[in-house]
Amino acid sequence: MIKRFLFLFTLLLLAGCGKAPERARPASTPQRIISLAPDITEIIYALGLGDKLVGATTYCTYPEAAAKIPRVGGFGQFNFEAIVSLKPDLVILHWKYEAEKARLDSLDIPYLETRTEYMEDIISSIQKVGKACGASTEAKALINDINTRISNHRKTDHERARVLVTFGGDAAALEQIYAFGADCLHNELLELAGGTNVVRNQLSFSTLSKEAVIRLNPDVIIQLAPGTEVPEDPSKPWKELSGISAVKNNRIYVLTGDHTCIPGPRFIQILEDFAEVLQNNE
Repeated sequence: MIKRFLFLFTLLLLAGCGKAPERARPASTPQRIISLAPDITEIIYALGLGDKLVGATTYCTYPEAAAKIPRVGGFGQFNFEAIVSLKPDLVILHWKYEAEKARLDSLDIPYLETRTEYMEDIISSIQKVGKACGASTEAKALINDINTRISNHRKTDHERARVLVTFGGDAAALEQIYAFGADCLHNELLELAGGTNVVRNQLSFSTLSKEAVIRLNPDVIIQLAPGTEVPEDPSKPWKELSGISAVKNNRIYVLTGDHTCIPGPRFIQILEDFAEVLQNNE
């Protein structure tokens, strides 16, 4: 179930476009915060605000303390009775949640909008949450740490591996191969790590056929499979495509951490995961 949610949650975030309107309305430093997404919950804890979190979604399970917070539903099925009963002075949600924002307006509950489609968005959201919740100093320190770690991976002096990054679906059976396109966070991270995305269309993600993968002929395949176990032989499901470089050279990697599909402050770990994979192929 968690794996299925992470896949759907990723699709939802990737589908966003345009500029988020500024509609934050906390009147003072909030003391009772509700988060309506896992990445927002992670930002709250990363800023040391966990003691102010009084409500979170079913899928907010990181860090461990988040799993003990009262649940308010999740992924488009929020329980507004539960939200009201928790008496929040701030709800933090994604800017695309139009119906939820309208409902919060009708209940006169202040909310703060965030977005996390790209690295810049996540960093901006960290800063925004920190400012609204009295944690600007903590936000600055977190952002400085993230920027330092990003700077360690800006590589331009070597040949770039051609990489296919897949997620969700039924890649093991090669029936549904979902791949990140050129217009998303994961493409940004892949480029920083020293790779080149073989999917060059200006979309967040694409569904590829086996024939398309053969034409793309990636040097490396990275599968994001949060909540699963790393298979003994990651290349086994791909043997049918034995002609492509990644399969011939056994360069297929499965990343199972839940952070791989949650675009919160742990996005830096995705970058470091990608960098480690590509360093193994230099």
